[in-house]
Formats: sequence, C-alpha cells, structure tokens
Amino acid sequence: MPSPTGAFSLSAMLQDRGIDLVALGAAYIVMLSTLLLTALAFAAARHFIVISPNRWTRDFGVYASLVLGALLIAIVLENESLPLGSATLHYVAVPQLLLLLAVHLSIWYRQEPWLVALGASATAATVVVGAAMGVVTDVFRPAYWVTVLLLTVLLVCLWRKAVMTKHAFMTRRPSYVSGKASLDAVTTEQKPWRGLVPWVTLVAASVVLAVGNSLLRGKGLGEIASAEVAGESALLLVVTALVCAVPAVSYWIAHRAWMPELARFVWLAWILVGFTFTYSSYLNVLARA
Repeated sequence: MPSPTGAFSLSAMLQDRGIDLVALGAAYIVMLSTLLLTALAFAAARHFIVISPNRWTRDFGVYASLVLGALLIAIVLENESLPLGSATLHYVAVPQLLLLLAVHLSIWYRQEPWLVALGASATAATVVVGAAMGVVTDVFRPAYWVTVLLLTVLLVCLWRKAVMTKHAFMTRRPSYVSGKASLDAVTTEQKPWRGLVPWVTLVAASVVLAVGNSLLRGKGLGEIASAEVAGESALLLVVTALVCAVPAVSYWIAHRAWMPELARFVWLAWILVGFTFTYSSYLNVLARA
C-alpha cells in the first residue's frame, strides 16, 4: 500500500491485512496452546486407544486437507478482494493452518497409526482451542465456525470407523485385522449410473446449497424463487460434471473402463465447486456491508 508520501510502506500493507504485533502475539499464544493440547492428546491416544489403518483413515486425511485448504483459500480471497481492513479472516492464522494441513496431507499418503493419531490429536486440539476462542472473543466468523464443525464431524467419523480402546482391541482382535486388511483391498470399478441413492443425494444437496446461497445473499425464504434455486442447483451440477468429465473420459480412453471410486471423486469435485459458489456469495455480502 502506498504511504501518504507516495512511497511503498510494507508495515502499512501488513497492518491493513491484520498483521501487527498484537495479532502476531495472539496467534503465537494460540499456536502454543494448540501444540500443548496436541501433545497431551497424542500421548493419551498412544496410551489408551488403537487406530486401525483402513479406508477411512485415508479419507480423514483427504477431507481434513480439503477443509483446511478451503479455509486458506478463503483467507486469501477475503484479504485480497475486499476493501482494505474489512476482511473477517486473518493471515496470522495461516502458519498454524499450514502445519495442520501438512500433517493431514501426510496421512493422505501414509496411513500409519502414529501419524493418524497425531493428525487426530492436532485436529482435536484445534477444535478445542478454536471453540474456546469463539466463545470468549469476537474474532471468530462463520468460516471459522464451519471449519470447526466440519473437523468435529470428521473426528467423530474417524472414531466410529477406525478407533477402538485397547481393551476392545484385546477382546475384538478380528475386527482390527479385517480393518487393516481393507486398506489394500482391490477397488471395484464404478459405473456412472451405479447406485441411484448417491446421485439423488447429490441433486438434493445441490438444491439445499442453492437455497443456502440465496439466504446468504440476504433473501428470506419467502423471497426465494423456485426457478432461481433450480437454475443455480443445475449450474452447480453442470459445473461439477464438467470438472469430472476430463479425468473420467481420459481414464476411459486409457483403460476402457470407468474410474475406480468415481462416485467419491464426483463428491469431492462437488464440494470444491460448492465451496466456490458459496464463498463467492459470502464475499459479495461482505463487500456490500
């Protein structure tokens, strides 16, 4: 940002983006608190529970990475596209988010029990510290709360799918063995039309997201036109289909078979496209505020 004299001022540019000594000090305290809770949770996890590497432990790393990546993108979009000083997300949170993202990307590629335990511990510590900050301060905004909620859901799913206590491990060893074996199981081919329920759910989720975006833009439920919802949900589905078409068709040309786990890939693409649609609406609301 130019200074009053016309010269470039790095300190003014950083301050306009919420990066000052007070914000950096607060972020440092938050990071230290999160690291301390992570160490305590990791020690407890290694002592009391057993994690079974399976398909869900990989999915935990994948989905948590997507959530954190989306928040990082949202931070950049707000600070660089909105008027200076009006962003609700802060660059000072980026170092902690990058550390957390690195752990979950590692889980994506290596489903080792200690690594999964470390990622889950770091996620749990982030949720606890984040929720506490949201309760006692006013720095938390909807994007932070959504991130905390999604990470909590992922932790619950991980606990249900891949975690058991050591006592349960000693008494139910076959379930642990079968869970580990599923990590290397051969993935069957998925045809695009296989399973009606996932595709109906995808359409319903698109309609719900279109309604949510209309509410986010300031419209009441009675003011939302059905044609607008249908058009936006159809656009969301079309864009998702176009995103998925290139890799799916390329795989078909190369292997004369449909992509393995095609439905899962479609959902991942839909999440990314839906995030883009939703956050663009949110940025428009902030710009008008």
